Amino acid sequence: IAACGGEVIVSDNGSGDGTISWLRETYPEVEIVYSGLPLSFASAVNLGIEVARYSHLCLLNNDMEVQAGFFVELRRAFRQVPDLFCATAQIFFPEGVRREETGKAVMPPFETRNPADFPVTCDLPIEGENLSYVLYGSGGCSLFDTAKLRQLNSLDPVYEPAYVEDLDLGVRGWQQGWPTVFAAAAQVLHAHRATTSRYYTPEQLERILELNYLRFLARTITDPVVFVKCWRHAVRRLNLLAAAAVPRRAALQTLAQAWRAPVWCFKSEMARTVTRSMNEESILAIGSGAVAVFPGKAGKAGRLAVLIATPYLPFPLAHGGAVRMYNLMKRAAAHFNLILVSFVDALQPVPPELLEICAEVVTVKRSRSHLRRTSKRPDMVEEFDSPAFHAALRQTVRKWKPGVAQLEFTQMAQYAADCAPAKTVLVEHDVTLDLHQQLLEQGEDWELRRQLDRWIPFETAAWREVDCVVAMSEKDRALIGERAVALPNGVDTVRFYPPQADAENSDPGRLLFIGSFGHLPNLLAVEFFLREVWPRLAGQGFTLHVIAGARREFFLEHYRDRVRVDFDQPGVEVEGFVADVRPAYGRAGMVIAPLLASAGTNVKILEAMAMGKVVVTTPGGVNGLELEDGREVVVARTAEEMALALVALRGDGARRAELERQARETAVRRFDWDQVAETQRGLYRRLMGQPVTERGAIPIDGGMGVGAGGRRSWPG
Repeated sequence: IAACGGEVIVSDNGSGDGTISWLRETYPEVEIVYSGLPLSFASAVNLGIEVARYSHLCLLNNDMEVQAGFFVELRRAFRQVPDLFCATAQIFFPEGVRREETGKAVMPPFETRNPADFPVTCDLPIEGENLSYVLYGSGGCSLFDTAKLRQLNSLDPVYEPAYVEDLDLGVRGWQQGWPTVFAAAAQVLHAHRATTSRYYTPEQLERILELNYLRFLARTITDPVVFVKCWRHAVRRLNLLAAAAVPRRAALQTLAQAWRAPVWCFKSEMARTVTRSMNEESILAIGSGAVAVFPGKAGKAGRLAVLIATPYLPFPLAHGGAVRMYNLMKRAAAHFNLILVSFVDALQPVPPELLEICAEVVTVKRSRSHLRRTSKRPDMVEEFDSPAFHAALRQTVRKWKPGVAQLEFTQMAQYAADCAPAKTVLVEHDVTLDLHQQLLEQGEDWELRRQLDRWIPFETAAWREVDCVVAMSEKDRALIGERAVALPNGVDTVRFYPPQADAENSDPGRLLFIGSFGHLPNLLAVEFFLREVWPRLAGQGFTLHVIAGARREFFLEHYRDRVRVDFDQPGVEVEGFVADVRPAYGRAGMVIAPLLASAGTNVKILEAMAMGKVVVTTPGGVNGLELEDGREVVVARTAEEMALALVALRGDGARRAELERQARETAVRRFDWDQVAETQRGLYRRLMGQPVTERGAIPIDGGMGVGAGGRRSWPG
């Protein structure tokens, strides 16, 4: 370190083993600060902080063995995260020793953890994550911004003899809006409690930890609501431990001292020397372990940044919404730094397909509960209202300073305020109130009516609160109003292409339906077809292949009060999520889309057209696509019409071939993703105040803005 222009400071805390003389003789360049009497950990460290001369200061315990790249990776974090307070290392233990800490320090929500567990824990890192936000950095292996450290008056010496002072310091940093991150590639090997265990028994160490945690709550947490919640949980937990079958003596001793909380609070000078810029609910949310950060591979210096917030990961391509998000992101990545913030059901490695096109991916674990808050908002909005997502989104905006923040799906409109000062775009994959109205036309339903009454004020307010609303069709654009633009769904006409082999091997009587059962209109469509159309095709050699998407059994049960589908019929094949649907399209003679209700536009129609397949649909299936009946698709308005059309087309190869040719040509000419992406790029640049090429221009007050393409439309 000294050779690189740094310094090494050793704080000798009352040692009597000749350390000082050995250091002076062996390493004369090392600066030594000495205390004749043993001090608390915080006080001993503060002696070193007082004499530090450099912009960044690493606190390193004498029981930590640094690994190659340790300092490089910690320092790199400060170049990547604005206003960073602390970068903390990943901690490993000697082989054969249980890994008691990892460095990824979090405080899980009370309702998700074992009531007897200590509130702060260390999560195991996820493969690929780096610079994830944590509550605090370990006092034994972290790099700090020295000026910020001194502004906070360094470590609070009240935490005697050790423990919790680093938690306190990290939270005080967050209160200023200064984050702490976990640098996974900076690694240390820890001989845990090698010093403290020589002077204290395990029971004494446990009591010190418990008592200092109560001190932390009393001294540092200033929000009354947050304090009461944390204090109640802490006291209940101590009572639980003290009253256990084998009582924990340390818990009982700590409870006996809890009455001193007002004294600890009044003695706190740390809390009074600084102002707050981040509320404690947000601090605990971002430090809850629900947020993970994954560096992407596509970031480039100098590019404008676009943030995309989604309720589901855009990959794998499990439904039409994911298909749209991924294809447009893939094309936008050539021009912008994309930052994805997405809900996930479980924290796990991010698909490489997303890391290849994003500068960063932030995932937020979605908490699910059967208990719903009393609210006037739609249930879907409440289900996706997450303190961790709010906090992660605000922090990501601070880090990347995007010019545009795009909110995918109606329920994500609640996060528009968190994106300031970025221009906000709400993508209405479906106009939700329109979809609910269509569903109610199929049959009155008390719950749907209740949700519609909530969607109307929420969704219409959302249209006014964002800078631009993206609709899937001119029909939807007109419904939304002046802030809307039409940016239609599309299809990858290179990937979805009708090779000659498929045309030769397809069965004219094999029908294909693709649609995630997580979307109620798809279930209603299948139920209608099997109930009304399928019996009319009996005995005529038809086969129906249904691709129902992920978790189909769950959604069949979820919607069972609304719709029940009988799949136990001859000739019906059902499967779940399929990663590549092209072979299924290739085997099919015709594709059906018997939707009774549909808002937005259907990607599955466009994929089938691009594959050169005959599409037999209802008016709802081609809602908003402006396709010509009998030329690009066949539209049936009743079950009888659909059955007759399928039978007639099966026996008329020439007619099928003409429909297939026209479908493919229209998909290429009007719906290629490249054209849609170019228009989206113009929208981004216009919102950011950047020059826009004529071809990519799009009026903010409406219009399709998608020109004609010139790709080859048919094999041969």
